[in-house]
Amino acid sequence: MKCLISLLLMLGSTQAMADSFYVLVGFVCDSKTDELRITYDGAYNEEGKAMFAGKTKTQWDPWQLVMAKDDDHIGSLKTVNARCRLTDGVYKIELKPAPGNFNVQGRCDAWMTAGAKVTKNGKAIYSIDRFDNDCHDTESPIVTRVKIRPNTEPVLVTVKWDDFYK
Repeated sequence: MKCLISLLLMLGSTQAMADSFYVLVGFVCDSKTDELRITYDGAYNEEGKAMFAGKTKTQWDPWQLVMAKDDDHIGSLKTVNARCRLTDGVYKIELKPAPGNFNVQGRCDAWMTAGAKVTKNGKAIYSIDRFDNDCHDTESPIVTRVKIRPNTEPVLVTVKWDDFYK
């Protein structure tokens, strides 16, 4: 009887699985609304997989923009360069990965965010090194959208850390 109970407990137990968090950085060049939107989205597990499955041609996984130096270190970063034409001219967009640490075994280990820069006629319109500040910073808001329209200041949309990593 003791063996039968042990067997039933083993068969009925569920396998523990770690959560996976997915991030996409991208942009939308919307000529109808005359707006450039820089986007930063994240989601866990199945919702994150669905987000990846529905990504557009102007969204990237920041991990796909890094080249490994070896098994434990990031070697180089790739920048995505794009352009967006609005009624007042052409905006140059740069999107880049922003690793928590180039040593994926170090502080913030394999944590990844992204950064962006938008210029027009060689003048910086908006720049952010990291949409998400630090793997240990749960107090600072996370930038999820930057809305840029002609002749106005960029508008930021932020969310609390707890709302982004829910």
